Amino acid sequence: MLPFAIALTHAWAGLYTRGLPADRRTQRREEIDCDLWEHQRLADLQREPVTATAAAILLRLLLGVPADIVWRLETGASARSGRGTQMNDTLAMRGLLTVALAIAAFPLVIGILVAVGLNGEMDNAERAIYGPLQIVIGSSIVAGLVLSSRRPALGIGLVVAGTIAISAMWYWAMMITIPIGAGLITLAYFRSRRPGWPRGARPA
Repeated sequence: MLPFAIALTHAWAGLYTRGLPADRRTQRREEIDCDLWEHQRLADLQREPVTATAAAILLRLLLGVPADIVWRLETGASARSGRGTQMNDTLAMRGLLTVALAIAAFPLVIGILVAVGLNGEMDNAERAIYGPLQIVIGSSIVAGLVLSSRRPALGIGLVVAGTIAISAMWYWAMMITIPIGAGLITLAYFRSRRPGWPRGARPA
């Protein structure tokens, strides 16, 4: 679990720093590497079980997602041009994106909880299937929302595929997942079209 937690943290860092200038991207990733190293050394000194260390890293990752998103928006606004969230976006637009990302991350959180065995209703075989699968689906939707402004086809495609997959997996909750999925797809579409989504001139 510990290598998985570290790899997931690196993957998330690589995702939300994508497209930034090299110096800012490298600095942020080095800060994360340093933080992970200190966390593991402290856990070793305290003789903490490896599974507990992995769970703590995953929890910190999940709790830090909103702050990471805000950091990305603020850092990218000054360096980015053309499509994407920019400084002229209203606070409501930024808030909408943050809420959408939090909703999109829900399957990812559930998948992690299932994978680490915190869902007592599943046996080991079911956890081995449904945990990673929900992690992949949740990650796809989050990645799609983030990428939709710079790579529209890929971003919207990931959101569509992810929402269809989670609706099929959580078929008992289709009355909820389908409308939410439609909203996330619409948001990704508007982000892909114009910088001042949903209003604003299309970039030349």
